[in-house]
Amino acid sequence: MIQKIKSGLAQILKFSFGLGIFIYFVASGHVDLAKIQRAFFSSPWILLSLSLGFLILVISTVRWRILKASQGIRLSFKQTLKLVFIGHFFNIVIPGTVSGDLVKVYYMTRRKDKKMAAGFSVFMDRFVGLFMMVILTFVAVLLNYSFIRSIPELAAIGRGVIMAFGISLGGLIFFLFKKEFKLSPRWPDFIRNSVTVFWAYRNHLPAVSKAGAITILTYVTNVLFFYTVAKALGENFLPLSQYFFLVPIGLFVMVIPIAPAGLGVGQGMFLMLFQWAYGQPVTIGADIITLYQLVIVCWALVGLVIYVFHRQEASEISSEEEVVVA
Repeated sequence: MIQKIKSGLAQILKFSFGLGIFIYFVASGHVDLAKIQRAFFSSPWILLSLSLGFLILVISTVRWRILKASQGIRLSFKQTLKLVFIGHFFNIVIPGTVSGDLVKVYYMTRRKDKKMAAGFSVFMDRFVGLFMMVILTFVAVLLNYSFIRSIPELAAIGRGVIMAFGISLGGLIFFLFKKEFKLSPRWPDFIRNSVTVFWAYRNHLPAVSKAGAITILTYVTNVLFFYTVAKALGENFLPLSQYFFLVPIGLFVMVIPIAPAGLGVGQGMFLMLFQWAYGQPVTIGADIITLYQLVIVCWALVGLVIYVFHRQEASEISSEEEVVVA
Protein backbone atom coordinates (compact mmCIF):
# COMPACT_ATOMS: atom_id res chain seq x y z
CA MET A 1 0.00 0.00 0.00
CA ILE A 2 2.80 2.38 0.97
CA GLN A 3 4.66 1.50 -2.23
CA LYS A 4 1.58 2.32 -4.32
CA ILE A 5 1.21 5.68 -2.54
CA LYS A 6 4.89 6.48 -3.18
CA SER A 7 4.53 5.50 -6.83
CA GLY A 8 1.41 7.63 -7.18
CA LEU A 9 3.10 10.63 -5.58
CA ALA A 10 6.10 10.21 -7.86
CA GLN A 11 3.81 10.26 -10.92
CA ILE A 12 2.07 13.38 -9.64
CA LEU A 13 5.38 15.13 -9.00
CA LYS A 14 6.67 14.26 -12.47
CA PHE A 15 3.46 15.49 -14.08
CA SER A 16 3.55 18.68 -12.00
CA PHE A 17 7.17 19.25 -12.99
CA GLY A 18 6.42 18.87 -16.71
CA LEU A 19 3.29 20.99 -16.46
CA GLY A 20 5.23 23.65 -14.56
CA ILE A 21 7.83 23.85 -17.33
CA PHE A 22 5.08 24.07 -19.95
CA ILE A 23 3.29 26.87 -18.06
CA TYR A 24 6.60 28.71 -17.81
CA PHE A 25 7.08 28.50 -21.58
CA VAL A 26 3.55 29.81 -22.16
CA ALA A 27 3.91 32.63 -19.60
CA SER A 28 7.31 33.67 -20.99
CA GLY A 29 6.00 33.81 -24.56
CA HIS A 30 7.98 30.82 -25.81
CA VAL A 31 4.74 28.97 -26.64
CA ASP A 32 2.00 30.84 -28.50
CA LEU A 33 -1.22 29.03 -27.63
CA ALA A 34 -3.36 31.33 -29.80
CA LYS A 35 -1.20 30.57 -32.85
CA ILE A 36 -1.33 26.85 -32.11
CA GLN A 37 -5.12 26.96 -31.76
CA ARG A 38 -5.52 28.74 -35.10
CA ALA A 39 -3.27 26.23 -36.82
CA PHE A 40 -5.07 23.24 -35.30
CA PHE A 41 -8.55 24.38 -36.31
CA SER A 42 -7.78 26.23 -39.55
CA SER A 43 -4.76 24.79 -41.33
CA PRO A 44 -5.37 22.07 -43.95
CA TRP A 45 -1.96 20.64 -43.00
CA ILE A 46 -3.49 19.30 -39.77
CA LEU A 47 -5.59 16.78 -41.68
CA LEU A 48 -2.41 15.37 -43.21
CA SER A 49 -0.75 15.41 -39.76
CA LEU A 50 -3.63 13.42 -38.28
CA SER A 51 -3.42 10.91 -41.13
CA LEU A 52 0.34 10.48 -40.67
CA GLY A 53 -0.12 10.09 -36.91
CA PHE A 54 -2.56 7.24 -37.51
CA LEU A 55 -0.26 5.70 -40.15
CA ILE A 56 2.58 5.57 -37.60
CA LEU A 57 0.39 3.55 -35.23
CA VAL A 58 -0.55 1.16 -38.04
CA ILE A 59 3.08 0.69 -39.09
CA SER A 60 4.09 0.12 -35.46
CA THR A 61 1.39 -2.54 -35.21
CA VAL A 62 2.75 -4.36 -38.26
CA ARG A 63 6.31 -4.29 -36.86
CA TRP A 64 5.35 -5.56 -33.41
CA ARG A 65 3.18 -8.28 -34.93
CA ILE A 66 6.10 -9.54 -37.02
CA LEU A 67 8.37 -9.74 -33.98
CA LYS A 68 5.70 -11.51 -31.91
CA ALA A 69 4.99 -14.01 -34.68
CA SER A 70 8.69 -14.93 -34.90
CA GLN A 71 8.42 -16.20 -31.31
CA GLY A 72 5.22 -18.14 -31.99
CA ILE A 73 2.97 -15.47 -30.42
CA ARG A 74 0.11 -14.85 -32.82
CA LEU A 75 -2.50 -12.12 -32.55
CA SER A 76 -4.60 -10.74 -35.39
CA PHE A 77 -3.83 -7.29 -36.76
CA LYS A 78 -7.03 -5.89 -35.23
CA GLN A 79 -6.23 -7.27 -31.79
CA THR A 80 -2.65 -6.02 -31.92
CA LEU A 81 -3.79 -2.57 -33.08
CA LYS A 82 -6.10 -2.30 -30.05
CA LEU A 83 -3.18 -2.99 -27.71
CA VAL A 84 -1.07 -0.42 -29.58
CA PHE A 85 -3.78 2.21 -29.19
CA ILE A 86 -4.15 1.42 -25.48
CA GLY A 87 -0.40 1.73 -25.04
CA HIS A 88 -0.47 5.01 -26.97
CA PHE A 89 -3.07 6.37 -24.57
CA PHE A 90 -0.93 5.53 -21.56
CA ASN A 91 2.02 7.26 -23.21
CA ILE A 92 0.28 10.55 -22.42
CA VAL A 93 -0.79 9.46 -18.93
CA ILE A 94 2.46 8.00 -17.60
CA PRO A 95 5.67 10.12 -17.72
CA GLY A 96 7.83 9.47 -20.79
CA THR A 97 6.83 8.86 -24.40
CA VAL A 98 7.37 5.08 -24.28
CA SER A 99 5.70 4.43 -20.92
CA GLY A 100 2.73 2.85 -22.66
CA ASP A 101 5.06 -0.06 -23.39
CA LEU A 102 4.72 -1.06 -19.74
CA VAL A 103 0.97 -1.41 -20.24
CA LYS A 104 1.50 -3.58 -23.33
CA VAL A 105 3.96 -5.70 -21.34
CA TYR A 106 1.29 -6.11 -18.65
CA TYR A 107 -1.25 -7.42 -21.15
CA MET A 108 1.24 -9.67 -22.94
CA THR A 109 2.52 -11.29 -19.74
CA ARG A 110 -1.04 -12.35 -18.88
CA ARG A 111 -0.72 -15.08 -21.50
CA LYS A 112 -0.92 -18.69 -20.34
CA ASP A 113 2.20 -19.59 -22.28
CA LYS A 114 5.44 -17.89 -23.32
CA LYS A 115 5.01 -15.11 -20.77
CA MET A 116 8.64 -14.02 -20.97
CA ALA A 117 8.77 -14.04 -24.76
CA ALA A 118 5.40 -12.26 -25.02
CA GLY A 119 6.42 -9.47 -22.67
CA PHE A 120 9.90 -9.22 -24.21
CA SER A 121 8.40 -8.73 -27.67
CA VAL A 122 7.39 -5.23 -26.54
CA PHE A 123 10.98 -4.46 -25.55
CA MET A 124 12.30 -5.94 -28.80
CA ASP A 125 9.90 -3.82 -30.80
CA ARG A 126 11.16 -0.69 -29.05
CA PHE A 127 14.79 -1.85 -29.31
CA VAL A 128 14.57 -2.34 -33.07
CA GLY A 129 12.94 1.07 -33.38
CA LEU A 130 15.64 2.86 -31.38
CA PHE A 131 18.45 0.94 -33.08
CA MET A 132 17.23 1.88 -36.54
CA MET A 133 16.65 5.48 -35.41
CA VAL A 134 20.34 5.72 -34.51
CA ILE A 135 21.34 4.32 -37.91
CA LEU A 136 19.01 6.62 -39.83
CA THR A 137 19.95 9.69 -37.78
CA PHE A 138 23.60 8.91 -38.55
CA VAL A 139 22.72 8.94 -42.26
CA ALA A 140 20.95 12.28 -41.74
CA VAL A 141 24.11 13.65 -40.09
CA LEU A 142 26.14 12.68 -43.15
CA LEU A 143 23.61 14.26 -45.52
CA ASN A 144 23.53 17.50 -43.48
CA TYR A 145 27.18 17.45 -42.44
CA SER A 146 28.15 20.95 -43.60
CA PHE A 147 25.04 22.47 -41.97
CA ILE A 148 25.57 20.61 -38.69
CA ARG A 149 29.31 21.37 -38.59
CA SER A 150 28.62 25.09 -38.96
CA ILE A 151 26.69 25.20 -35.66
CA PRO A 152 28.77 24.24 -32.58
CA GLU A 153 25.82 22.91 -30.54
CA LEU A 154 24.51 20.75 -33.38
CA ALA A 155 28.05 19.64 -34.19
CA ALA A 156 28.39 18.31 -30.63
CA ILE A 157 25.10 16.42 -30.99
CA GLY A 158 26.27 15.13 -34.36
CA ARG A 159 29.42 13.71 -32.79
CA GLY A 160 27.26 12.00 -30.19
CA VAL A 161 25.17 10.45 -32.96
CA ILE A 162 28.32 9.22 -34.72
CA MET A 163 29.54 7.67 -31.46
CA ALA A 164 26.16 6.01 -30.90
CA PHE A 165 26.28 4.68 -34.45
CA GLY A 166 29.73 3.15 -33.83
CA ILE A 167 28.51 1.42 -30.66
CA SER A 168 25.36 0.20 -32.41
CA LEU A 169 27.36 -1.13 -35.35
CA GLY A 170 29.67 -3.01 -32.99
CA GLY A 171 26.68 -4.51 -31.18
CA LEU A 172 25.11 -5.54 -34.49
CA ILE A 173 28.28 -7.29 -35.64
CA PHE A 174 28.52 -9.14 -32.31
CA PHE A 175 24.84 -10.14 -32.54
CA LEU A 176 25.21 -11.43 -36.11
CA PHE A 177 28.35 -13.47 -35.56
CA LYS A 178 27.70 -14.76 -32.03
CA LYS A 179 25.19 -17.53 -32.68
CA GLU A 180 24.67 -18.30 -28.99
CA PHE A 181 25.23 -16.16 -25.93
CA LYS A 182 24.35 -17.02 -22.35
CA LEU A 183 25.24 -15.40 -19.04
CA SER A 184 26.75 -17.38 -16.20
CA PRO A 185 24.53 -18.58 -13.29
CA ARG A 186 25.99 -15.81 -11.15
CA TRP A 187 23.66 -13.36 -12.86
CA PRO A 188 20.07 -12.96 -11.57
CA ASP A 189 17.58 -15.30 -13.25
CA PHE A 190 15.56 -12.46 -14.76
CA ILE A 191 18.59 -10.96 -16.49
CA ARG A 192 19.81 -14.35 -17.75
CA ASN A 193 16.35 -15.23 -19.06
CA SER A 194 16.04 -11.83 -20.74
CA VAL A 195 19.34 -12.31 -22.54
CA THR A 196 18.28 -15.81 -23.62
CA VAL A 197 14.97 -14.52 -25.01
CA PHE A 198 16.75 -11.62 -26.74
CA TRP A 199 19.26 -13.97 -28.37
CA ALA A 200 16.42 -16.20 -29.54
CA TYR A 201 15.76 -13.50 -32.15
CA ARG A 202 19.19 -14.40 -33.58
CA ASN A 203 17.46 -17.47 -35.06
CA HIS A 204 14.85 -15.27 -36.72
CA LEU A 205 16.98 -12.73 -38.57
CA PRO A 206 14.54 -12.43 -41.52
CA ALA A 207 11.80 -11.26 -39.13
CA VAL A 208 14.16 -8.85 -37.34
CA SER A 209 15.39 -7.53 -40.70
CA LYS A 210 11.83 -7.03 -41.88
CA ALA A 211 11.01 -5.17 -38.65
CA GLY A 212 14.07 -2.99 -39.20
CA ALA A 213 13.02 -2.20 -42.76
CA ILE A 214 9.55 -1.25 -41.54
CA THR A 215 11.17 1.08 -39.01
CA ILE A 216 12.62 3.08 -41.91
CA LEU A 217 9.05 3.76 -43.00
CA THR A 218 8.13 4.71 -39.41
CA TYR A 219 11.10 7.09 -39.23
CA VAL A 220 10.25 8.82 -42.51
CA THR A 221 6.56 9.03 -41.64
CA ASN A 222 7.30 10.53 -38.22
CA VAL A 223 9.56 13.19 -39.71
CA LEU A 224 6.91 14.02 -42.32
CA PHE A 225 4.33 14.14 -39.51
CA PHE A 226 6.48 16.69 -37.67
CA TYR A 227 7.14 18.59 -40.91
CA THR A 228 3.41 18.95 -41.69
CA VAL A 229 2.81 20.26 -38.17
CA ALA A 230 5.58 22.82 -38.76
CA LYS A 231 3.97 23.80 -42.05
CA ALA A 232 0.64 24.27 -40.27
CA LEU A 233 2.39 26.87 -38.12
CA GLY A 234 3.98 28.57 -41.13
CA GLU A 235 7.57 27.33 -40.66
CA ASN A 236 9.34 27.77 -44.02
CA PHE A 237 12.95 28.44 -43.03
CA LEU A 238 14.40 24.93 -42.71
CA PRO A 239 14.48 22.41 -45.60
CA LEU A 240 12.92 19.00 -45.08
CA SER A 241 16.34 17.29 -45.07
CA GLN A 242 17.32 19.03 -41.82
CA TYR A 243 14.21 17.72 -40.06
CA PHE A 244 15.57 14.20 -40.49
CA PHE A 245 18.35 15.16 -38.07
CA LEU A 246 16.54 17.53 -35.68
CA VAL A 247 13.33 15.54 -35.11
CA PRO A 248 14.78 12.20 -33.87
CA ILE A 249 17.18 14.07 -31.54
CA GLY A 250 14.31 15.94 -29.92
CA LEU A 251 12.02 12.93 -29.75
CA PHE A 252 14.78 10.82 -28.19
CA VAL A 253 15.13 13.32 -25.33
CA MET A 254 11.36 13.18 -24.81
CA VAL A 255 11.66 9.46 -24.04
CA ILE A 256 13.15 10.40 -20.63
CA PRO A 257 10.35 9.61 -18.11
CA ILE A 258 9.97 13.08 -16.60
CA ALA A 259 6.52 14.10 -17.76
CA PRO A 260 3.60 12.56 -19.74
CA ALA A 261 4.10 12.78 -23.52
CA GLY A 262 7.34 14.67 -22.89
CA LEU A 263 5.37 17.75 -21.78
CA GLY A 264 7.72 20.59 -20.97
CA VAL A 265 10.80 18.53 -21.81
CA GLY A 266 9.89 18.53 -25.50
CA GLN A 267 9.20 22.27 -25.49
CA GLY A 268 12.63 22.97 -24.01
CA MET A 269 14.51 20.64 -26.35
CA PHE A 270 12.86 21.71 -29.58
CA LEU A 271 13.07 25.36 -28.59
CA MET A 272 16.86 25.01 -28.41
CA LEU A 273 17.17 22.81 -31.50
CA PHE A 274 15.34 25.27 -33.72
CA GLN A 275 17.15 28.25 -32.21
CA TRP A 276 20.46 26.58 -33.05
CA ALA A 277 19.25 25.70 -36.54
CA TYR A 278 17.94 29.23 -37.17
CA GLY A 279 21.02 30.81 -35.64
CA GLN A 280 18.88 33.29 -33.70
CA PRO A 281 16.33 33.36 -30.84
CA VAL A 282 13.05 31.91 -32.17
CA THR A 283 10.14 30.18 -30.46
CA ILE A 284 8.85 28.17 -33.41
CA GLY A 285 10.39 24.93 -32.10
CA ALA A 286 8.34 25.03 -28.89
CA ASP A 287 5.18 25.83 -30.86
CA ILE A 288 5.76 22.95 -33.27
CA ILE A 289 6.25 20.30 -30.59
CA THR A 290 3.20 21.58 -28.71
CA LEU A 291 1.00 21.22 -31.80
CA TYR A 292 2.63 17.85 -32.49
CA GLN A 293 1.70 16.70 -28.98
CA LEU A 294 -1.86 17.97 -29.47
CA VAL A 295 -2.27 15.83 -32.61
CA ILE A 296 -0.85 12.85 -30.70
CA VAL A 297 -3.40 13.42 -27.93
CA CYS A 298 -6.21 13.17 -30.50
CA TRP A 299 -5.23 9.58 -31.32
CA ALA A 300 -4.51 8.86 -27.66
CA LEU A 301 -8.15 9.71 -26.92
CA VAL A 302 -9.13 6.98 -29.36
CA GLY A 303 -6.92 4.70 -27.28
CA LEU A 304 -8.82 5.81 -24.19
CA VAL A 305 -12.13 4.82 -25.80
CA ILE A 306 -10.71 1.42 -26.74
CA TYR A 307 -9.35 0.98 -23.21
CA VAL A 308 -12.70 1.83 -21.60
CA PHE A 309 -14.88 -0.29 -23.86
CA HIS A 310 -12.49 -3.11 -24.78
CA ARG A 311 -10.32 -3.45 -21.68
CA GLN A 312 -11.74 -6.82 -20.75
CA GLU A 313 -11.51 -8.00 -24.35
CA ALA A 314 -7.84 -6.96 -24.52
CA SER A 315 -7.17 -8.82 -21.30
CA GLU A 316 -8.85 -11.96 -22.62
CA ILE A 317 -7.06 -11.69 -25.98
CA SER A 318 -3.62 -11.41 -24.40
CA SER A 319 -4.24 -14.38 -22.13
CA GLU A 320 -5.25 -16.79 -24.88
CA GLU A 321 -2.82 -19.51 -25.81
CA GLU A 322 -2.99 -18.62 -29.50
CA VAL A 323 -5.26 -16.49 -31.63
CA VAL A 324 -5.73 -17.36 -35.27
CA VAL A 325 -4.28 -14.65 -37.48
CA ALA A 326 -6.97 -12.84 -39.42
